[in-house]
Amino acid sequence: MKHSRKPLLLEKWDFIILLGESGGGKGTLIQNILRYWLPDLHTASMGDIFRRKAQEDPAIKEMTEKGILVDDSLTNEIFREFAMAHTPGIIDGYPRNRQQTIDLIRFIKDNNWRVLLVDIKCSMEKIIERLLARKRPDDNLTIMHKRHQDHLILHPVVMEEVKTRPDLFDIITLDGNLNAEIVFSNFLLDVLRLVDMLYFYDMTNIDTAFSVNDNETTVNPAINRWICGFLRSIQKKLMESDVK
Repeated sequence: MKHSRKPLLLEKWDFIILLGESGGGKGTLIQNILRYWLPDLHTASMGDIFRRKAQEDPAIKEMTEKGILVDDSLTNEIFREFAMAHTPGIIDGYPRNRQQTIDLIRFIKDNNWRVLLVDIKCSMEKIIERLLARKRPDDNLTIMHKRHQDHLILHPVVMEEVKTRPDLFDIITLDGNLNAEIVFSNFLLDVLRLVDMLYFYDMTNIDTAFSVNDNETTVNPAINRWICGFLRSIQKKLMESDVK
């Protein structure tokens, strides 16, 4: 049975997917999306889901401790359950290989969805710095190296498959080495670039404040608040027009 349609993000996307290595900035980007733009958006991390399941399943526990990818069928099932129950929503860490990507494409097509996919690229040096700082048990150098090697092999194949379906995906590529506020500014500017310009012609009366707080040392937080206020105003007007 196909998923019933609900209000889309900016009348364009049913779902947001974040890809990139652990430590590349996916979690921080999600925090900023919730903080600045979509506070009620349903979010999930495949890694967090697997770590919770590892507490009850010894097989999954062994895989997560060794940095081994969890079985495709279980991974696909977990994503589908979350996506069907929480849309619009956002998830990070899926898909991780070609087979998962093919299953994702089939799922999106069957449900008549369009997805915003955000690919965050980050240097290994920056990733190691961040992962060592957060001191999580599965963030030792051996597992970091294995995850990095897996990513180098599998991720290009994932993106190759995704790029064959511009009818299903819009793609944003971000530099995760930058400061988190700058990364989020770049994300928002790309979101604006992808929004249908037809919606902007009736938005000239939108009023969103631009202000820099005393404790802020760069202009980016103010830019992020301003753009997100604009996006929320667009969303509100679109939903009001749908009701009429």
